[in-house]
Amino acid sequence: MILVVGATGQLGSLVLRRLRADGAPVRAMVRDPAGAADLVATGAEMAVADLNRPETLDAALDGVSAVVATANAVAPIRPVDSAAAVDAGYAGLVRRAARFGVSRFVLASVPVTDLDERVPVARTKRRTEQLLAESGPSWLSLRMAPSDEVSLALVGSELPLRGEQRTTLGRPYPTLRRFRRLTGRTIERHGVIVVPGPASARQAFISVHDAARGLATAVGDDTGWGAVDLGDPESLAWTDVASIYEGVLGRRVRVVSQPAAAFAVAQRLFAPVAPSLAGVMALNRLMATSETDWNTDDSARRLGLGTLRSVEEILREKAALPALPVR
Repeated sequence: MILVVGATGQLGSLVLRRLRADGAPVRAMVRDPAGAADLVATGAEMAVADLNRPETLDAALDGVSAVVATANAVAPIRPVDSAAAVDAGYAGLVRRAARFGVSRFVLASVPVTDLDERVPVARTKRRTEQLLAESGPSWLSLRMAPSDEVSLALVGSELPLRGEQRTTLGRPYPTLRRFRRLTGRTIERHGVIVVPGPASARQAFISVHDAARGLATAVGDDTGWGAVDLGDPESLAWTDVASIYEGVLGRRVRVVSQPAAAFAVAQRLFAPVAPSLAGVMALNRLMATSETDWNTDDSARRLGLGTLRSVEEILREKAALPALPVR
């Protein structure tokens, strides 16, 4: 049995569907089964548990041989879903997984940067990786480049969200929705892409669907331990991304850069009143100060993923889908 932690999120739900499509027995860790009818329909077993309630984790782990963990505090729905709570929750999960004899633990992670300790999601990933290194199960942390379906939407487009289920940016958080109403279509409406950091910074973006394939495949690759980077071999500068949008939309797109300091200030301002936005600002801050100018062909081959989809392929596919309604 494979336990998917974060199964109701965008990435976790795709991992679950991939595993079920391959015929694997899957248990989805959910807080409310009533909100997971689509996951139940896949044939996955439901386990009502919460990282914030460690006493619920034992039942979720009973009979489990592998864990895939995608839960994070980037866009929390509840005030209690803080980065500190996720830290503590993962620590409890890793300890319990070892006690229950889990043989494989796969973690959805982010690239290493100099800013890790100041960005909640990165700090949690590094601490969890350290705990896994000290625990019993074989483990793999898949450190993934920025997601097409999240990062390319945050810079001012609804295009990457078309056709997606359980999107991170569609979570029911009023402040986040207001922010998206203001900034979510600047590329389509005004030809402006507002990017974190310099326009020349390069990122090896990855589709969330390719990321899910990588995580699902890593469950069965129990020969490998440690951390692995994964991203599209075609790393792009933001100016390249703007050119792709121009070709897809048939209009000029201008790049507007925002300095990392602006995101640092926004992160501090939003943290007490809008933790989801603070998490988004922290991720933008991370991207504004770092690059993922990678070639991870070896990682993709090891995981049997073949060629990862490019930004242009994804955006052209999305452009053929109906536009999302304005909310």
